[in-house]
Amino acid sequence: MPARIEFVRAVLVLALLPGAAAAATLSVADLMRMLGGAESATASFVETKHSALLKTPFVLRGTLAYRRPDRLEKHVIHPYDERMVLEGARLTIENRTRNRKTTTSVASAPGLAALVESIRATRAGDLRALERHYEVRVDGRRDQWSLGLKPLDPHLAEHVSAVTVSGAEGRIVRIEVEETSGDRTVMEISEKLQ
Repeated sequence: MPARIEFVRAVLVLALLPGAAAAATLSVADLMRMLGGAESATASFVETKHSALLKTPFVLRGTLAYRRPDRLEKHVIHPYDERMVLEGARLTIENRTRNRKTTTSVASAPGLAALVESIRATRAGDLRALERHYEVRVDGRRDQWSLGLKPLDPHLAEHVSAVTVSGAEGRIVRIEVEETSGDRTVMEISEKLQ
């Protein structure tokens, strides 16, 4: 009997260790709280586009920045210089390599709006915004999770079959977009939260 009591004590001690909470299954609400806790975030990224039309994958490198409540910036540094800034419903794209700048309303392109929200609403922990455009599924634990987004918006569903966002705790580490054509884009992210 004493060996059994020692075993139960060991299990209880392990359950109370800090890492034990990370092993529990994660709910959508818990994930949104973790992600929504950041006022701002900065990151470097490597984005790889895999396409049947390309002999080799196309790779972009740059930085990302998020600031509450709705500012998202993507700055491509290599192989060209381009900055995309999304604030509210306004998207500005400035390509310094080609010396071009355009500003448009995301609302005028529903498919684009839905795709943009997959990133911005995830970073903000805004489940309502995600559910307007996607069927939402969460798998994993606090220390290693994935958020599966299947488009509900018909305009987006014509082009995108799924978006998968992966991370650890409140950090996003990978975004994968699978297109209906079979092409896919994978963005690996090194994020720092503030």
